Amino acid sequence: MTNGKSPDPTAQELEQKALAIGKWANLFMAFAGIAASWASHSDALLIDGLFSGVNFLSALVAARIGRKVGRPATPSRPWGQDYDETLFVTFRSLVLIGILTFAAFVSGSKIFNFVTGGVVTPLVFGPIAIYSVIIVLICIALAVIYRRAYVKGGRRSPILNTESRAAIIDGGLSIGAGAALLSIPFLDGTALQPYLPIGDAVVALLLICVVIWQPLTTFRRTLPELAGVSAPRKTVSLVARAARKLAKADGFVFHRAAVLKAGRFHFAAVYLDPARPVDASEVDAFEEKLNACLADILGPTRTEIIVTARKNSPPPERR
Repeated sequence: MTNGKSPDPTAQELEQKALAIGKWANLFMAFAGIAASWASHSDALLIDGLFSGVNFLSALVAARIGRKVGRPATPSRPWGQDYDETLFVTFRSLVLIGILTFAAFVSGSKIFNFVTGGVVTPLVFGPIAIYSVIIVLICIALAVIYRRAYVKGGRRSPILNTESRAAIIDGGLSIGAGAALLSIPFLDGTALQPYLPIGDAVVALLLICVVIWQPLTTFRRTLPELAGVSAPRKTVSLVARAARKLAKADGFVFHRAAVLKAGRFHFAAVYLDPARPVDASEVDAFEEKLNACLADILGPTRTEIIVTARKNSPPPERR
């Protein structure tokens, strides 16, 4: 197996610097959100703080995984450590889904308590205004930092792409929560006045409905990679076209190609028949040429050449 074109060291350096900045920024926002939630009695700010807390923990893990991606295969990891990146993004999505579900339960409990005649602690609006302004500015800065590193790194880091979107979502969450909560006092004297005590819980539930699509979409996108589902047909076609062209030039018969994707890496297995006696060195040379070609087309790629006389995929195993 050939590792292909490894991730650009400059891109990895940009990724690590961006994640380091994001790590400490998210830690600050997590504590700020929890403190502001305690001071203002707001569930919506608690959701925001927990979201930032997950971003902080994910930045710690992402930095470690980012340093391992692209390393050569080892006896214990014969296909390399590239799937760690997909596993991380998937697990992070599940954690966010869990937190948002918990927050929905808390807000729902507050509404149920109000409907059944319980007492709901009123909001304190001063901490909400201060918190919202500070967090929005930080989130905008983080989104710009992540996006710039992602673009300069060749747009091939799922981690930076995920963190950039998370920063945008976090900023939007803070804007929405702050604006909605600070508008609650203006409803005094309207038909909604009797429901003002649960305004915070309603805002929290609305924010959850808006935000939860992001981790759900990410989970749906990365799960096929973990399950070993084939890469998109367009990607497989690109690999097949490149392999067929090189095989024809070397006098080989191309049969088929199978392609998987894991994070920023692709795994390509190419099945061909030399159609004549060949040395192993000729197959190795073909693999190197194909891998260089695929690295230019797809980015970092691990290529495997399988010599076989079968023209079609092997039949399914009978039970």
